[in-house]
Amino acid sequence: MPFVRAQPDHSGKLLRLILNRPRGNVFSGELMAELESALAQAPSSPTLRLVTLEAEGDHFSFGAAVEEHTRAQVVPMLQRLNRLIKAVAACPVPVAALVQGKCLGGAFEVVLAAHFVFAAENARFGVPEIRLGVFPPAACALLARKVGQASAERWILAGEEISADEAHRVGLAHRVFPADSLRRGVDEWFAVSLGQYSASSLRHAVAAARAPFLAGLDDALESATHAYVKNLVPTHDAEEGIQAFVQRRRPQWRDA
Repeated sequence: MPFVRAQPDHSGKLLRLILNRPRGNVFSGELMAELESALAQAPSSPTLRLVTLEAEGDHFSFGAAVEEHTRAQVVPMLQRLNRLIKAVAACPVPVAALVQGKCLGGAFEVVLAAHFVFAAENARFGVPEIRLGVFPPAACALLARKVGQASAERWILAGEEISADEAHRVGLAHRVFPADSLRRGVDEWFAVSLGQYSASSLRHAVAAARAPFLAGLDDALESATHAYVKNLVPTHDAEEGIQAFVQRRRPQWRDA
């Protein structure tokens, strides 16, 4: 059963990519590959004006699979995640993430690459990796671009969850809707905005508006990923934090 369902809407002007991987829509390697493939196919429709990233269930996603953060699997996992992030960031059609419940870790990093973020009132964003003895390399490359250096450092270093209102206050969330009307609210917004515009002109606008965001992004992702793999992963505490989470116990830090 596929983890990503593509659903055209608004007479082909909008494409919903809906995540469905119970429980928590964890971003496994399979889910990320499916989502990247669906994104690659989306721009082939000349009438398409918006791609939405949505999720079934109470939560958008608990994040990337922690089990894939072990030393044996972390390199291919980060490579897949970075490819997906770059696919979202460089999509020629605007991409909007519709977030309800928790949106954490790698899933939040993918959302950071979107053009629009719409949040339900119960949405909670965050990069809690520091609690596991690691850090979020993609967020290190993306967060300052989206919310500024001060917020980026607080969110990465403290590992706290951010409310929908805070996300809206710092400019990450475009709009906040009641939890039971997130899709309806976005549909109404789309119908009187992007849905009325030229699909061709939108793509030209995306290319021009995204140029500063994309400038240097590949190098920033590569640098942060290199620091993670070469410097952090070999440490005791990085491995201990991941193993403690998998084994459901408290980590025993050595501070090394």
